[in-house]
Amino acid sequence: MAARHPDTTSTASVAHAMAAVARGEAEVFDGRGVNTSYRVGRLSVKVHHPATSSRLVADRIRLVDAALRGAPWYPPVLDLGPHGDRRPVLVVVRPFADGHPSEDTGRQVGELAGVLGDLRARAAGVEVAGALVGDYASPWLAAADQELSGTATVLADRPDLVRALTARLDGLLACARRLTDADVAVHHGDLHGQNLVFGPDGCTVIDWDEAGFSRRPADAAKALWLSSRRARGDFELSPSAVRRFLRLVPTTEPLDLARLGGLWFLPTPGHVALLDQRDVSRTHVPWYLDWVSRFWSRWDRNLDVIAEAAASTARC
Repeated sequence: MAARHPDTTSTASVAHAMAAVARGEAEVFDGRGVNTSYRVGRLSVKVHHPATSSRLVADRIRLVDAALRGAPWYPPVLDLGPHGDRRPVLVVVRPFADGHPSEDTGRQVGELAGVLGDLRARAAGVEVAGALVGDYASPWLAAADQELSGTATVLADRPDLVRALTARLDGLLACARRLTDADVAVHHGDLHGQNLVFGPDGCTVIDWDEAGFSRRPADAAKALWLSSRRARGDFELSPSAVRRFLRLVPTTEPLDLARLGGLWFLPTPGHVALLDQRDVSRTHVPWYLDWVSRFWSRWDRNLDVIAEAAASTARC
């Protein structure tokens, strides 16, 4: 299928987009992430936080863009570069995706399964420097004690949660190591139903802030949790949704995949610090920590749901 997104447009420059933002002509999208999203006409404009505006991040986005150009669900980069003098921020301009996330989880998971396959296939033959390869498991695998110490500091007033995470960490890391492969896949970083936009021309995958490359099925592992919940904002898994996910995104080790995804739900001091810097209302960080707590409070019950769904899927 040919790509439906234009590669060029006369007004798709960082300078043009940021001038529109400065004039108050952009629509801002509220969110709890560390970066800021705008719509300027037919353009989607992502303004990165200064801490996520490094040359390494820009290089990752460029290389991912080169690998994915032409995929019908991928909105290509139209312009990318620094903006500002004193503390420049990275700005990425793409076509704006018309449409809305579907409430039909079956449709979402079906599209997601196809995207996951494309992400792996399109990385074949791409030369990726080691510094550009990594995912949410990487810092824990590289320096688990250091990360855990920082997490314990962030959760100083939640000792029960710290004990629960400490007791489970070795098992999560063992699964991450088992799922590490020699080959790389393109890594979206936040692939789930709310980032699949369905419009008149089909599905578009949005929010490429964390795009890069991974040697693990990190997108699938995170999506298992985010695409199998009974409702957004909570973490009671739906057995039927888990079975659907495992049928469409086959894996030989569903529990390993689930434990790999669990590493994304470990709060890190770096992420909490970034949220705190953007948290003008002083509500983001408490909300995030409560959200993480709900995830871990249901961990054992949800693993049982995944194990039962995996056994049921294997019998079919």
